[in-house]
Amino acid sequence: MDRAAWERAKRRLPLLLMASSGAGSVAILVAALVLVFWGGHSQRSWLLMACAGVAAAGIVLLAVHRACTPLITGDDAVRQVLDEPVPGGAADHDTARPPAVLPRQPGRVSYVLATAAVATWAVVCGFVLAMADTGAPPEMRRLKEAGAVVDTLRVTGTDTRAEDAGEHKGKPRTLYNQMLTFDMPGEKGKRADPTRGRRSVYATSVGLSPYEVGDRIPVIYVPGRSDIVGYVGPSRKNDGVLEGYNGDVERLFAERALSGRQLGLAVVAWLIVMGLAVVTAVGVRNAKTLSLPGSRALRGTFRSGRIRGAGTELQLKGAEADFSDMSPALEGRHVWLCWDARRARGRLNKAKNGRPEEKWTVCPAAVVFDSGRVAYGHVEIHAPQRPDHLGVEAGGADAPLDATREVRIWQPHRTWPLTVGWGVLASLALSVLISAVLFSDLVQGFFPRLLLGVAGSAALVLGVVLRIPGGGRVR
Repeated sequence: MDRAAWERAKRRLPLLLMASSGAGSVAILVAALVLVFWGGHSQRSWLLMACAGVAAAGIVLLAVHRACTPLITGDDAVRQVLDEPVPGGAADHDTARPPAVLPRQPGRVSYVLATAAVATWAVVCGFVLAMADTGAPPEMRRLKEAGAVVDTLRVTGTDTRAEDAGEHKGKPRTLYNQMLTFDMPGEKGKRADPTRGRRSVYATSVGLSPYEVGDRIPVIYVPGRSDIVGYVGPSRKNDGVLEGYNGDVERLFAERALSGRQLGLAVVAWLIVMGLAVVTAVGVRNAKTLSLPGSRALRGTFRSGRIRGAGTELQLKGAEADFSDMSPALEGRHVWLCWDARRARGRLNKAKNGRPEEKWTVCPAAVVFDSGRVAYGHVEIHAPQRPDHLGVEAGGADAPLDATREVRIWQPHRTWPLTVGWGVLASLALSVLISAVLFSDLVQGFFPRLLLGVAGSAALVLGVVLRIPGGGRVR
């Protein structure tokens, strides 16, 4: 690809990133909120399909770009960036001095948003959608078609039958089958006139704890139709554990997708997955902005992904990508590697299974290329070496700072729409398609939906992980 075509492709990057990552992430998060809070199966289905359509539009835009643009390898993308001098930079001489000021590391809002969206949908698609109601239960649908309402009523009579329900943790359990009678409210919220005869509503219940006369509980019933049995909870053994129990009555009437207990399980799963994602993001992506005065500096050359100079060999790690994977494009480039020994953090691997004890320190670092680009990350310096003894002092006689030199942030991962392969797009498209299927009632049953959802989550994670090529090799 020539320079003009590269510039045109680079100008499309903000739109591609917004459409694929930004719009897709927002659509995923909105879909999760709609699934949890929106009542009414028909309306919710259309809203969820709209969210899936927004996510799919970003993938289609990437696919169109991929079809119209010659494939750029990760190696080509690195060369295109680093071979272009920054205006006002110091790439025209071999002894470029480090700049006095480095640009601040950009905010992580977009990255955090994308991480939250992927973690959220990995849980929603892989687990929550298997539990979610895609349509009103038949019993509830018949009641609503007959004009049912939901209200808290007082139990006025019980017909209870007890049966043995086996043992739990060595203790016997009893299951209670009940026919419950409630006073039916009069017109406009008033109680029925006792002089005109008593009006009642009946409902059945099966549970391990019986209801007593005087209890006030939510009931779904048809006003004026005592011949239609109302709903207060499960009427069959083993029902109502995760949904359909009495506390879930109002949710069933509103036709929301998840009961309180199901939502609790979903939140626990989401917190676990989100916690793992945040820990990974902090550990891998938490690059710090560097203040050069007083830091340590090493003038070196990239050799096999590591920076060598003055008898020292170090590697910038963990920022945008592992720089050892970019060695073909980086080989032989002259750089300044700078790290802040004042913010060093100690690490220790204790001796175990014959392995000796290992100590090292981690320092925030930056590599400044002679072309005028800077990338942030960290360096690991293993004992007995000390971070404050390696290199020279930035701003000292051996590494004077250049107040006139300009540098720009380089974020290798932001070029992924230019290097993405068809396999990545296929994985993302498959995830959206599976989500759309699970939004509908095409697949029934918890375990079939669970297996399909796990496949959708795996496709999403695979596409996200593989979107950044490594080492100039397009996956």
